[in-house]
Amino acid sequence: MIKQNLPLLILVGLAWGQCDFNSDGQLDSLDIIDEVNCILVNCDNGSQCDFNNDGFINIFDICATVDCIISDCWQEEDLFTLHSSIVLRDIPGGTFTMGESETNYQGPPGSYDAYLHTVTLSSFQMSDAEITNEQYAHFLNGAFSIGLLEVQIETDPGPNMGDLLVFGTALAPIEYSGMALYNLNGTRVMKDHDNADGDNDSFTGEIEPENPLNIAYIGYDELSTENRWFYIKNPANPEDFNWLELTNYYNYSDVSHQYDTSVLLNDFNDWEELEDYPNNLPTLLEVSHWPATFIKWYGAKAFTLFYSVTLPTEAQWEFAAQGNAEFIYATENGNVNSDGTSANWNFLGENPCRGHVLNVKINEPNPYGLYNMAGNVWEWIEDWYASDYYNDSNNATDPINTVNTGLKVRRGGSWNYHQAPLKSSARAEDEQFKGNDHFGFRIAQ
Repeated sequence: MIKQNLPLLILVGLAWGQCDFNSDGQLDSLDIIDEVNCILVNCDNGSQCDFNNDGFINIFDICATVDCIISDCWQEEDLFTLHSSIVLRDIPGGTFTMGESETNYQGPPGSYDAYLHTVTLSSFQMSDAEITNEQYAHFLNGAFSIGLLEVQIETDPGPNMGDLLVFGTALAPIEYSGMALYNLNGTRVMKDHDNADGDNDSFTGEIEPENPLNIAYIGYDELSTENRWFYIKNPANPEDFNWLELTNYYNYSDVSHQYDTSVLLNDFNDWEELEDYPNNLPTLLEVSHWPATFIKWYGAKAFTLFYSVTLPTEAQWEFAAQGNAEFIYATENGNVNSDGTSANWNFLGENPCRGHVLNVKINEPNPYGLYNMAGNVWEWIEDWYASDYYNDSNNATDPINTVNTGLKVRRGGSWNYHQAPLKSSARAEDEQFKGNDHFGFRIAQ
């Protein structure tokens, strides 16, 4: 973990909210711009950004703000309450039409599951953005501090075998006790995307690598003495990321999930983000505001239980995505731009997509003030998935499927998916124990 040696003056009395000019719950470059503007107009209004209390804003205060951003010193807040940067938007209740006609359905042939039906919802709140790495690390530290979490190497066979995972302990609520929540060693998906060998198995044959920036950004320091066991890793710090080593890979053999270890490959030079290393890499501040990925459903559920909030129901999510305007796509105005400016999705149709997650508040919000309901990451939902559930919940009030089907709903598409999942009505599902570089969540209450 990076340690900053900050001037004592900066640390004295520093508390949450200091210099958050625009009150968006984040201390970032926008606040620095506001500080500069304050200097230009000779601001002397006793601003919260006056770190040295000399009555006006000057270059010292800007430097102090930058140091504070780099060191995360502003996060001296209660681990047992929601991170202060989480903004909950009011969503009014109402009756709406959920689903879409089969003629408009764009899912795989024979998989239509969005039957039109009427639903009534009570008013609720929803987080305006997906939960970030910073916010999720805040939760991990809080839950870890009271013995609800532990960090162990996965020993069971499967895709996470040998990885360092966060598990719920025996003291954790039954909903996630003994279950994996988050993969600290999560890395990009590596598979045979183009099926060049023609066997319809993504885990045999030659691999087409995804962007190496699709990696887990939350680190773990078991020796921390500051309640900061979990922290955000710095892309430019070689102690956190050895990108040359991380871009090593083997192709698969002709046996599913078995590697051909005879030839070690490397694609470090194939990615513009790694050119002119480390100057093209995202900053520590930037990845702090990227959505937390490699989140299993259990990890999203654990977050909500810890802070007495909920995951959105499928009906709540779709109602909010429609933006009180029956939007077809869960974007600012119900449309999808072909240049990626309306949502973070695979608008170039690459296989594999060369992109990655972006700031949770990239692009414009929808009419309810919600960002990235479409794209960026798939969002875990509270409901169990059933293809015919919509037929069973017509004219229901606040419906939620509580029948265990072995699959949980996820919504909204992601950075590496095509346009169809960006629809407000599009449904998808997965097992609770899965979670890779395009799975995240937002919260409701």
